Amino acid sequence: MYFELIVLGLVCFIAPWLARLSGYETGRKPLDLVGVGGIFFLLTAAFLLGGTIVVAMGDFGRMLTMIAFTLGVIALLIGAVWETIEVLRMPEHGLLHSKTTL
Repeated sequence: MYFELIVLGLVCFIAPWLARLSGYETGRKPLDLVGVGGIFFLLTAAFLLGGTIVVAMGDFGRMLTMIAFTLGVIALLIGAVWETIEVLRMPEHGLLHSKTTL
C-alpha cells in the first residue's frame, strides 16, 4: 500500500507541472487542487510508515493518516471535476459537439 500511495502522490503532485509543460492552459486552481491532493497522499504514506516505526504514535498516527487520505481524495475529486467542467466550457473544445464535414 505504501508504494501505491507514493506513486499516486507523486503523479498528482507533478500533474500540474506536466500540464503546463505541455502547453495546456486553463485556470490554475483546478490543477493546483490535484497537486495539493498529491501532497496529502504523500503525507498519508509518511504517516503510515511512521506509525509502523514508532509504536507510541499508533492511534494518533492512524487518525492523521485517515485525515490526510480523506483530504487528498477530496482535493483530487474536486480538482478533477472542476477541471473537467472547465474543459467542457472552453469554446471549440470539440468534446460535446461533433463537427460535420462535407
